[in-house]
Amino acid sequence: MDKESCKVEKGKLVVIDYQVRLPSGKVVDSSEKGGGPVAFVCGSGDFPKPVEEGIVGLAPGERRVIPVPPSFTYGDYDPKKVCLVATERISGDVEMGKVVKAPDEFGIVKPALVRAIWEGALLLDFNHPMAGKVLHFEIVIRDVRDQSPQDELNGHQDQTGNYEELQQGEAQ
Repeated sequence: MDKESCKVEKGKLVVIDYQVRLPSGKVVDSSEKGGGPVAFVCGSGDFPKPVEEGIVGLAPGERRVIPVPPSFTYGDYDPKKVCLVATERISGDVEMGKVVKAPDEFGIVKPALVRAIWEGALLLDFNHPMAGKVLHFEIVIRDVRDQSPQDELNGHQDQTGNYEELQQGEAQ
């Protein structure tokens, strides 16, 4: 295989290690945390579009840091998602800066960060903890190859974060 065919391009199976960092440098996700390198088809939408576009042309062993705006990840911070909820609607212990499960404005139970506590009411933030944040994806290319029929049968990995862990980590 020549060097050009070993470079990332849309439709190729790519194996990467990655870290996702906040602008402060704090690591909020990584392939190591998820169990090791991640395989995906470039251009399939498994990673934010700026990441998939930003790795095109890289070869195994190459590394790139790609800033990803909130519009491609968790969206902008929405002040309308911060609201008062009656304390009686929450079960369990309630502490400032902790995550509780609470009904949002539509009655759907979701995790929310306790921002303030008053007698009879709580100020809850239903925004995702990464909303409004530019995330920096550090990508290291481990392998690039054409997708084999076996790869297509096995599918490719999908990484998901732990919402409550992220929410509580950002509140501290």
